[in-house]
Amino acid sequence: MGQQCSSCNQKKELEDAPGESDVKAIAEEAQALAAEMTIAEAEAKKRKGSKEPKEPRETQWVLPPGGKLNVMMFGMTGAGKSALGNLIAGQDIFDSGDDTASVTNLDSIMRYEADDGSLVVLDTIGLGDTEIDQSKVVASIRDVALSAPNGVDCLLYVMRNARITDDAISRLIYVTEYLWGDESLLNLYIVVTYASKYANNRLEADDWIQRQVEINWRFKHIYSIVGSNPRRFIFVDNPDLESLEPRVEERRRQSRESLYKLFWHHPREAVPPFTQAMMKQVAELTKVEREELEKKEKQLRGLEASAKPKAKKTSVTGVVPAELKKSNSLENSQSQNLQQAKEDYKKAQLAMQVRLKEVKSNKEFQAAAQEHAERATDRFMNDFKGDTEKAKAATRMLSSLSKRLSFNSQAAAKAKSTAKPKAKADPAMSQDEQLKVILNKVRKANKETPPALFRSLGGWSGAGAISPMVFTTFLLKHVPDITQQQIGALWWRADTNNDGQVDLNEFKDFFAKYVETAGTD
Repeated sequence: MGQQCSSCNQKKELEDAPGESDVKAIAEEAQALAAEMTIAEAEAKKRKGSKEPKEPRETQWVLPPGGKLNVMMFGMTGAGKSALGNLIAGQDIFDSGDDTASVTNLDSIMRYEADDGSLVVLDTIGLGDTEIDQSKVVASIRDVALSAPNGVDCLLYVMRNARITDDAISRLIYVTEYLWGDESLLNLYIVVTYASKYANNRLEADDWIQRQVEINWRFKHIYSIVGSNPRRFIFVDNPDLESLEPRVEERRRQSRESLYKLFWHHPREAVPPFTQAMMKQVAELTKVEREELEKKEKQLRGLEASAKPKAKKTSVTGVVPAELKKSNSLENSQSQNLQQAKEDYKKAQLAMQVRLKEVKSNKEFQAAAQEHAERATDRFMNDFKGDTEKAKAATRMLSSLSKRLSFNSQAAAKAKSTAKPKAKADPAMSQDEQLKVILNKVRKANKETPPALFRSLGGWSGAGAISPMVFTTFLLKHVPDITQQQIGALWWRADTNNDGQVDLNEFKDFFAKYVETAGTD
């Protein structure tokens, strides 16, 4: 074998060795890679420990800024209520005890408000506990009133896709029909969690609902109090982002879309927010501060809308045109006005918070909340005596409530002794009978066929359907003394697919089933 030339080898090594430019490129690439790794680690830490949004919050169902749709969640512990609230908010807030700019913590309520004022979410704390007691009930009545003096638009009963327990059904009946009152049923929706099978298959979901109605009296009762309308059931699939389940982000996004679609379609013009005496009392006691806050918020939203960035013209010569100088000056002025509006809004918020604290500590207000809870519990206990299935279902909850039913405070005793007796409902006129009287008036006042009437109401123009506002105006025209709650009850009979409008087929069905048969018995 021949000997290798050392000089040749040296030359080869020099040729193979990277040059100065190559070394520089390799170094830059290594630095970039290290930077990317650092950023990735930082993002991972941020996702793990931060309260910032974990996923895009955009949705095609955009709620109007400043609209303040009030949503309140309640349900048994373990149903996924806090996780649902986090999904709606787009950030982890309801399962943490931290105070943030958008969250207010009270004794029994966590209140989240979207930055643009479009949505308010209330998470009830304590009403879902297995061992509910009267102090938690009193706190809930008080804090809901303080958090939503204008009422609640959407009441979400969060129910896990599992067997409905006696405790769960008794809790639902107690909260809706006794604590908040029958009027809250117009605003009630059932959100079924852990429902991956039905979240994106409405036909299977409707079949499941019908099966449950046929075989389970507890579910049948839930179905009846939402007007036997399957579209007031919302199915969500809300897996944890940290889980190893497939398509987690996509499934969460689809569930969020379903919720915001519900909020967007909720017929606020026809179905009023439910309120009760405590809410009305807070609204009256905070009237001055509330009106000032609403005024400042309206000013802020208006300035925010007008301050949206616009495309600027550039100068090729470098000379700034006069109109550009004028535009820059206007933008500076708008920026200053916007900053001032934000400060004024914060001051109004602070004034409102101070006033709410004063109301919360008011002895008469506290006594009224206590009396309200006592009345609700007494009626619930009296109605569920006996050996019926519902009475048996309520036994556990009744025993826990009855342990704390002694009200020994002088304020509560005084409030009870001075309270006006509650007017008894006329047994000869149920709500259904009242609605039949109203529908009879509508029938007599209209000689047109439903399609012709649909056309005259503008149903065949625009979206091809009647809006809640048109429906409300139509009823008020023929029955001026109709209440907003009665309008809401009739709306749910007409909008059977719960899409926020009444199309021609729904309108014809409404007349055939309710209007044309009214007064014929």
